Amino acid sequence: MLREQTATIPWCQKCWWDDEDLGFGELVLADAWYRSRCLEIPNTGIGESMIPCVDMVNHSSQPNAYYEYASSSGVSLLLRPGMMVTADSEITISYGNSKSEAEMLFSYGFIDEDNTNNNGLVLTLEPLPDDPLGKAKAAAFAGPRVARISVDEDRIQLESPFLYFMLLNEEDGLDFRVLQQTDGSRSHLKVFWQDIDVTDATETFESLTRGHPLSDVFRLRAIAFLQDRIRQQLERLYESDDAVQSLAGAVDLDRRSNAIFLRRIETTILEKAFSAVDMQVSVVTGETRDY
Repeated sequence: MLREQTATIPWCQKCWWDDEDLGFGELVLADAWYRSRCLEIPNTGIGESMIPCVDMVNHSSQPNAYYEYASSSGVSLLLRPGMMVTADSEITISYGNSKSEAEMLFSYGFIDEDNTNNNGLVLTLEPLPDDPLGKAKAAAFAGPRVARISVDEDRIQLESPFLYFMLLNEEDGLDFRVLQQTDGSRSHLKVFWQDIDVTDATETFESLTRGHPLSDVFRLRAIAFLQDRIRQQLERLYESDDAVQSLAGAVDLDRRSNAIFLRRIETTILEKAFSAVDMQVSVVTGETRDY
């Protein structure tokens, strides 16, 4: 795919493809360029792009500039209203307030400790191994199969459009059907809930199940699964702590410090999330718990 997308770029053709000289190191470098320098151009349909000069501007949680797209002039780098810069000052933009610390570190190589808006993490979710509908659910769900956990002013927010869909089964009223074209050339996987076609609404099962007589059961099922998933991630962090500490000397200080800082943030978020979910369990079940 990289070759297809770059074959018409003269310097890529000369440096990479004429002599078939593209090795693993160059692939890693190209990936680093993309991850660290690509910008999303909002409201244009263009998607992510690498824009000369703008894609090399450094990040700040209090930036003095921003970029915008104009159909007549392309992308422009502009000073924020009221900002003044001197000849020796740096122009900065924001790489985004919604990115988690892990995404910032993986994409850009640093964590913005001054940005308090991006405290969060993402946990992957997979259908249960013994779920006979697991593969169908994974195929039918178009979005990411994840749970997003974020902290907003010390309040935990949990979001997972896939969670309820993942935990429902045939006995609850979930059904899959394969519809084939009359000429046999193509088939479509359809999703039904209570005999209603919801193929295009698989991310809304939390709301779709609210009027169901077993809605409390579905909610408890989702909360219990999420609590167990959070516990698994916490155990992985606890168990690998000694291994991370042993990296002293094998990894440079900045990288090791970032890794330890990220682990501390994610451990705190997960511990708070576990307590919040545990409280939800007690509300649904009517149990009284001591904390």
